Amino acid sequence: MIPDPTSRSADDRRASILAALAGAGRVEVNELAESLAVAEETIRRDLRTLEDDGLLRRAHGGAISVADPVADLDRLTVPEPVAHPVATLAATLLPERGILFLDAGPIAEALAVCVPNSPALQVVTTSIPVALVASRNAELSVYNLGGTVDPADDSQSGQWTRESLERIRVDLAFISVTGLTQDGELLAASPKAARIKRAAMDAASTVVLIADHDQLEANGLVKFAQLGEVDHLVVDGGVGDAVLALAAEAGVPVLRSSPVKTGITP
Repeated sequence: MIPDPTSRSADDRRASILAALAGAGRVEVNELAESLAVAEETIRRDLRTLEDDGLLRRAHGGAISVADPVADLDRLTVPEPVAHPVATLAATLLPERGILFLDAGPIAEALAVCVPNSPALQVVTTSIPVALVASRNAELSVYNLGGTVDPADDSQSGQWTRESLERIRVDLAFISVTGLTQDGELLAASPKAARIKRAAMDAASTVVLIADHDQLEANGLVKFAQLGEVDHLVVDGGVGDAVLALAAEAGVPVLRSSPVKTGITP
């Protein structure tokens, strides 16, 4: 029997999440919200906190156990039954041919599932999970740039990665962020991540920013670009009017998914 949600502390909720994760290896946001009788956004906040503590890794729709990517190959390369709404929208911008850069993070992983299995496309990435997902397609050329691995999201950075990006040409880059300032500055979690994102943008003819509302509301550490430098902004339905106003002022076209309607309240 589910206890009164008002009696459950954040620590209790997170302990329950970790227990479910230990048993199944993966948890889903909607299932956790239902079983714990809280809003899905509350679960997403819990997952972000647990990820920051190194106790799990968020994936589109939920979270997975912290594990070695090679040992967890099957889990990483099987597409999720429910696509990330931002990735689904971003996939409408995928070209029939050309060179793509996919950044790290859950949305980029979901987008990798959507890339067509075509010899006319090439994928360049600094994310181990993205490379594993995209490489399921035998006709698709996938290039993982290598570098120092960040265990938080299995992304790669450092001089090796940056210099590799400086030597290549990209037609379309999908970039993620960990924050957006009130002045329209894009933020990364660390100096290393900021340098890689900047290098990817400089290498690309067209830049698409992919983010959900909680990423745009987060407080990243390092500024690496202005919103006006991107060619498209693809966001979820929870993004607020302030972000949309910044995009309009910068002249950036926005693709926005429909807000998700649920019967759950915080």
